[in-house]
Amino acid sequence: MRAPSLWILLSALLISSSVFSQEVPPSPAATGELEPLFLASLDFYGELVRTPNGLYRDAYLTDRPGQPNDHCSIAAVGVGLMALCMEHELGRDSKARGKAMQTLRALNGKAGEFKIDREKAGFFRHFFSAKTGKGRSEFSTIDTAIMAVGALFCRNTFDDPRIKAEADMLWASINWGVALASPRGDRLHMVIEDGVPRAKARTKLFNEYYLLAWLIKESQIKKTGNSDIISLKELPTWNHRDLTLLDDGRKKAQCSFLIQFPLYMCHPCTIDPVYRRFVLNQAKADQRACLKRTGVAEFWGCGAGGTPSNGYVASKYDNNPDSLVAPRIIAGFMPAYPAAREHLLQLYRDPNRRLKTRVGDLLPRFSVEKPDWRPRRIESIDFASMLFGLAAIHPELGMKFFQEKTKFTFK
Repeated sequence: MRAPSLWILLSALLISSSVFSQEVPPSPAATGELEPLFLASLDFYGELVRTPNGLYRDAYLTDRPGQPNDHCSIAAVGVGLMALCMEHELGRDSKARGKAMQTLRALNGKAGEFKIDREKAGFFRHFFSAKTGKGRSEFSTIDTAIMAVGALFCRNTFDDPRIKAEADMLWASINWGVALASPRGDRLHMVIEDGVPRAKARTKLFNEYYLLAWLIKESQIKKTGNSDIISLKELPTWNHRDLTLLDDGRKKAQCSFLIQFPLYMCHPCTIDPVYRRFVLNQAKADQRACLKRTGVAEFWGCGAGGTPSNGYVASKYDNNPDSLVAPRIIAGFMPAYPAAREHLLQLYRDPNRRLKTRVGDLLPRFSVEKPDWRPRRIESIDFASMLFGLAAIHPELGMKFFQEKTKFTFK
């Protein structure tokens, strides 16, 4: 744990630096050129992966675009709800309010006979059928947390008491404290079954699991007025060369999306300049390691997704099979790492990098070592970094959007 005095000193130094200010002003030229990509990314969720009954598919099948799958992801539902909030803020979808209500009612089991699988403590199954709500995957704490964040975004976006009531009902239906594996939240349970944690399915608190810890903390404060969950300043770190990075206890490289999600979905992280520094350092570590292998500045971004020969892999900057480049990871770093904007632009300007869809051109992953390979799927949860990063530099949204929509208050 850092000494408080050292943390205060570090915070003061970072706050005084313009590089780590709350938000790097977006370049009008860069934002303009990337606008079509942002709109196509919104439509990825609104049209390509949203189901008729208001849920969200786990992936868009690039090799079968006319045959949407019926396999849904509860985390994708959370991202889809956040996309609806963006649509509403931009005045782009007049039906966004009704769509949000449809989704929230489905989550609350109010869609007739359609019920999504949940266990006794209220946690949702990770994957389920769009037709039946049934599935065989685990009841996931982190994926339920991402879904809940999307619902609470709706609560803070739509001035509608019905939506607020549905979001509050959903929030209250989950016993968040069951996910605690230690009183202060530095250990968390990953899977809940029949109201109790699955044995040995635990993780140390770091990166995206801070979302879960934060929601547990909010529920404790609502119930008792206080919480002992550890703060951001107590997150574990390690030093990689000249960079201080977040750590899971192994002092090893992490997949970059893990640190990006809290920047957009967890209020303490959205407003904290020191967390922004961690995001910047992760971007530098990722880009530096990839540049050493590829020799091309914009060929970086280690995220999760399909690979040419290894299936689905959460690539790390020191272990990146087939030298995969993930433009969505580059996008997710743009609020903290200004160079990422130019790198994303360079990729977007190359028509050979684009994937044409009925909603516009997207930027999928590609392999430096196997340039003829094309991904067969774009996973909805992994593509979220593209949506979030582009929204964060959009002049009508920006990081202010994420900071305001994650500020949850309960009466």
